[in-house]
Amino acid sequence: MRKLSMIFGIWMFVWGWVACAPPAPDAMPAEGVGEVIAAPTATVASEMQATLPTVTPDPFESSASTDETTPSVPSPETAAPEAPPEAVVREHTVQPGETLLGLALAYDVPIAAIQLQNDLGEGTTVQAGWTLLIPPTVGWEGASPFWIVHEVGEGETLSEIAARYGVAVGALQGVNGLTDADFLAVGESLVLPLDAPKETVAAERAPTPTPLPPPTATPVPTLAPTLAPTVTTELPSAGEEEGASTPTPTAPAPAPTEAPVQPPPGDIAALAAETFRLINAERAAHGLAPLSYNATLARAAQLHAEDCYQRGWCGHTGSDGSTMKERIIRAGYDPARWSECWAWHRTPAKAVFAWMDEAPPNDPHRRTLLSTWLTEVGIGVMPGNGHGYYFIADFGKPK
Repeated sequence: MRKLSMIFGIWMFVWGWVACAPPAPDAMPAEGVGEVIAAPTATVASEMQATLPTVTPDPFESSASTDETTPSVPSPETAAPEAPPEAVVREHTVQPGETLLGLALAYDVPIAAIQLQNDLGEGTTVQAGWTLLIPPTVGWEGASPFWIVHEVGEGETLSEIAARYGVAVGALQGVNGLTDADFLAVGESLVLPLDAPKETVAAERAPTPTPLPPPTATPVPTLAPTLAPTVTTELPSAGEEEGASTPTPTAPAPAPTEAPVQPPPGDIAALAAETFRLINAERAAHGLAPLSYNATLARAAQLHAEDCYQRGWCGHTGSDGSTMKERIIRAGYDPARWSECWAWHRTPAKAVFAWMDEAPPNDPHRRTLLSTWLTEVGIGVMPGNGHGYYFIADFGKPK
């Protein structure tokens, strides 16, 4: 019994040592065979984290942005809509030979809009190299290109200005936003809603001067007769294009008399106005009704005059091969009849005289100016290359 107890004690000792000892490497089961061993995720993660270097975020290289450093980009639904082209102020650098009237016609705004946008007052002369702001067409819909600024002079009243230019007082008030017709400040800029050049309108409405009695003749000594000087045109270039056959006048008309030579106005618009006045003066001398001034015909004439200036010579055919009829239709005129005269001269008087100084039946220009089948005209003027001016007169009768 004692031996059995001893043997049992020794056996328990040996068994306990074997059970507590770690297994030998050769005795560990192969991975994936029999026993399922969980992947040591926590241990691996901690080991990888221990081996990676510590990175300190750089505020200048961080991809995260704050409101202070990166402006927010509006979504398409909240983005502000772009203004249409006709509502944008544009810049234009004046080129040699360009005029304020030409720019108004090209940009489809009245002269007054450009004057007011650039603080030009009532001035209409521009110089090459100037940068002008061209206002948008919004707000000027329906305005004639001849709307122009008038600066109020000392003692002028709204009714006097309206009467001088044939404009209703109410129209002047409405265009200029005036609530009190009796209150005008000297130097105040008023927009005149005209349909023809300012100078033309003023000349047509000017009162006829009272004729003075003829002076008493003073006897003078009789002189031997001398030959009168021969009158020749300075630049005999002139052209004309007709849209229909022109009837020959039944009665001979008096020979034209050349207007006194005067220095031309400094402004191109004034030259166009003077040409228009002289044409109607010739018609009046022959008992004909005056022609109306048409802004669309004037636009076509002015663009053709500028085309002549750009290429250095003039004619009825444009640099793009266009005819007079094609140009006025392109400008927006719907003609039943049409005609065109052009001349290269130093003054409006010489241009009109050249057109009238023709004898039937070879008198196409004279017949155009004295036509009974044309009712409207528009004038374009540009400096001639080197000297003089290109005068373009586009005539028409609308359908």
